[in-house]
Amino acid sequence: MIACLAMRGLALVFVLAACNSPGYDPANPGRVSCGCNSDDCYEAAARLDAKGETAENGEQLLYYAQCACFDGSTGGCNTVSHFAKDHVAACKADKNVRDSCAIAGFVYRHGVQVPKFNGRSFDRDPVASSAAFGKACSAGAQIACSYAHP
Repeated sequence: MIACLAMRGLALVFVLAACNSPGYDPANPGRVSCGCNSDDCYEAAARLDAKGETAENGEQLLYYAQCACFDGSTGGCNTVSHFAKDHVAACKADKNVRDSCAIAGFVYRHGVQVPKFNGRSFDRDPVASSAAFGKACSAGAQIACSYAHP
């Protein structure tokens, strides 16, 4: 995987075929395979964030920011830390339930690990994930409905 992360440009396309598919592992939601370097992942997160943090793009935004952090980007670590903390808090406070609880569901489904100086990490928690997805589903986030029951 480190070789996958180190490759750039056209070589990345070739190498990805030999690496795990980028994204979260469906069989192990806490495992992520990053298909981009820290700069590219951070830029992808920023582009998604500019469209708004929604139930529909929350998992991708979480993925790209987490990958940037894993690859050493302080900005990526700050982004994923604030993103996770803010949406978990908003969901608990019943604010913007549709989007905040869907994103909180993804935070608890996958977990968020950041260095201590960047903020709080979140362990995987299937019970909290299911509860957050249930709230989001009830608020109209169709993407959350399939995750509402473990």
